[in-house]
Amino acid sequence: MKISVMGIEYNQLLSGKVLAEMGNEVTYISQDNKRIENIKRGYYNADEAMVIKSMDTEASVGFTTDIQEALLDSNMCFIAEGNLNNTTDDMIKILKTAQMVGANMSKDMFIVDRSGIFNSSTDAIQEVIQEELSKRNARFSFQVIANPDFLKA
Repeated sequence: MKISVMGIEYNQLLSGKVLAEMGNEVTYISQDNKRIENIKRGYYNADEAMVIKSMDTEASVGFTTDIQEALLDSNMCFIAEGNLNNTTDDMIKILKTAQMVGANMSKDMFIVDRSGIFNSSTDAIQEVIQEELSKRNARFSFQVIANPDFLKA
């Protein structure tokens, strides 16, 4: 299965590592080009180093800033933004990410809300994605699933 993970902090790296080791193809997506380049070059903090260095070299893991490319064949997309502070800024970031997913998804898929903030975030994510699909007259089927960061993937 092809899985996209929007976000590249420690918890997202760990979740993606496990998914890749289970045989899935995982692509991490971030708008922070410098961070992506640093990870590709081996520059990351100590906690991330433990996860990244332990990734199975046979596991299919990639890093990109190109959301359209990453979502092209994805069956599942994890929205893993926000930091459990339940702030308005976190929700804005999550909804902006959902907007990018809706604007770029090119097939039916599952959307997994890993943010763990606000009880109503899955409903809001669904509305934003549907709005973006409607703007493009796209008729892709999708389901938003709540799987907060503090629960195992």
